[in-house]
Amino acid sequence: MDGNYQEYINRVVQMTMPANYKQQLANIQPSPKFNNGVAVEFPGYSIITPPWKDDEFNDEFYQHLEEVQKQLKDSLPEGLFLTVPPESFHLTLADLIWDKDYISATKEKENFDRLLITEIGKIFEEYQKLHQPDSLELELLGISIFPRAIAVCLAPTENSYNYIIELRKMIYQNEQIIRLGIEQQYEFAAHITLGYFGKSGKDLNIEEVEKKIVKINDELAEKRLPPFRLKQWELRKFTDMTNYIREKDWATIRL
Repeated sequence: MDGNYQEYINRVVQMTMPANYKQQLANIQPSPKFNNGVAVEFPGYSIITPPWKDDEFNDEFYQHLEEVQKQLKDSLPEGLFLTVPPESFHLTLADLIWDKDYISATKEKENFDRLLITEIGKIFEEYQKLHQPDSLELELLGISIFPRAIAVCLAPTENSYNYIIELRKMIYQNEQIIRLGIEQQYEFAAHITLGYFGKSGKDLNIEEVEKKIVKINDELAEKRLPPFRLKQWELRKFTDMTNYIREKDWATIRL
């Protein structure tokens, strides 16, 4: 499902073009992951970089994102933009399973969690035998308006992209992972979520909101952010969209 590097760049650049914000805003919907501004239960697993509170390599990068998040929160209509805790900022490399699919899987297999944790550990071990890249890097492209969230999108170097896609192939094409009911549902789009929508586009003065987001994005583009250093990724379980946990013996790769 994931295309080649140039296809990735073409697709994600379109996602961050301010010229597309108006149409994107017209289609936004309140996120079901929040209720009255509070994160609701939404359990599952994914492969992510350590959240900011546990990340040793990207403090300056995340400080800039925290400022962008604050600007959005202060500028947009009350109740529209529901922020996630900055300490939970992270980059997702592979979605695994979540919400109703996860709950159903745990009912069908009482040891589902242990099976998944064990299999991801095996995949990570195999990946490290085959690939030993140096630190991978991604550059910030800009703000992107998703149907239910606001995020910033990133562009990896071509070398970094290929290593990421190889990891995703090893996960999604693994027979044991498939037997657990896990399949790839999205093309890779490197992004860091800043918050979710609490209102729909029909409730907005879209032109006014668009102007404010464009202004913040333009100011962000003028800053010289350091590259995002992809030095570590790991299996994490989330209880909702603000809380990502793991045990010490769970799979991790550190470059």
